Amino acid sequence: MQISSAKTMTVVPQNAQSAGLSSLWICTAAGPKLGFGHLRRSLILAETVKDCCVPVFLLDPEDLWSREHLQSREYDYFEGGIERAWEMLPDPGAILIDTRNSNGLDRLIAVAGTRKIPVISVHDLGLNMLPSNIIIDGSIAPAGNHSSYFGATYYTGTDYMVLNPVYRSLYLQTRTMREKIQSIFINLGGGDSGKYYPKIIEGLQLWGRELDVIGVPGFTRWGQEAFSRENLKPLRFRWEDRNIEQYLFQADIAITAGGIAAYEALCAGTPLLALSYDHLQQITIQRLRELDACIDLGLGDEFAPVKLAGVLSRIEIDCDKRRLLSCHGRQIVDGQGCERVARIIRQSISKENRQFN
Repeated sequence: MQISSAKTMTVVPQNAQSAGLSSLWICTAAGPKLGFGHLRRSLILAETVKDCCVPVFLLDPEDLWSREHLQSREYDYFEGGIERAWEMLPDPGAILIDTRNSNGLDRLIAVAGTRKIPVISVHDLGLNMLPSNIIIDGSIAPAGNHSSYFGATYYTGTDYMVLNPVYRSLYLQTRTMREKIQSIFINLGGGDSGKYYPKIIEGLQLWGRELDVIGVPGFTRWGQEAFSRENLKPLRFRWEDRNIEQYLFQADIAITAGGIAAYEALCAGTPLLALSYDHLQQITIQRLRELDACIDLGLGDEFAPVKLAGVLSRIEIDCDKRRLLSCHGRQIVDGQGCERVARIIRQSISKENRQFN
């Protein structure tokens, strides 16, 4: 049976058989409302474990965002629905779920259980728990103790925060703390950040310093090109969507939202100022603030540019504070979460190590 592929219509059994590998079904989703962190994490894991399996993404036909990213990376995907997947595709070695869109997933997990196929689900802040065999929550503030949730094996804490493996190499590099703040890195995630970027830039302008400012444009178009053509002096502002890890590491300060970008800054050791899109991100940021790992800029909708100018004035003259933020951030995230979760996936796929029989 055939599934959609970036290049051609690909027959999964032939792919898997020729490679001698089982498939790994990956259920994920992306978009302005859902965000892009779930898809990013799934792609990182797919790339990491493709030595031991053939990743096949199960998508909602209306999820154009995920389809576009999968096509650009030449991953196989199936849009025929979960019920048809069981009919048309060979049974996978394991199933990985990383999405807040839980429609149909109980049925998927139930069928997997009858066929002795292990299911791994990734959650943030203990949200939308599923009756999976293995539950992973790599957030800084998972809700409650679910070690016996559904009788599952439960992995929790930032040791399991999945980041691009390049962040591990940055984590191992020594950081220097310049006396003066000269560069700012801004990453507000992949969604529509059009109402937050102007406030942050205004705050930097109020501070009145000539700064190199790099912004990550994200995946949703909200007028980034027009914005960058405005008079942003005294700032030297530009968008970058390649090699952003290096720009983050080289910056004196990172300003992010409360999603994956915040954990990336912690791992890189770049002193973090964070604002939240919603109350869920605020939970993460408040916990990081309690651990002296970030400065909390509050809810984005309530953010006042003058507050940012004041924060920068205080921390520039307090180099020890910036060192503390950097040190505490790296104590929280060590950049090995991807390999830890990949190891769990590999063990689940391996027939020799199959725990669910």
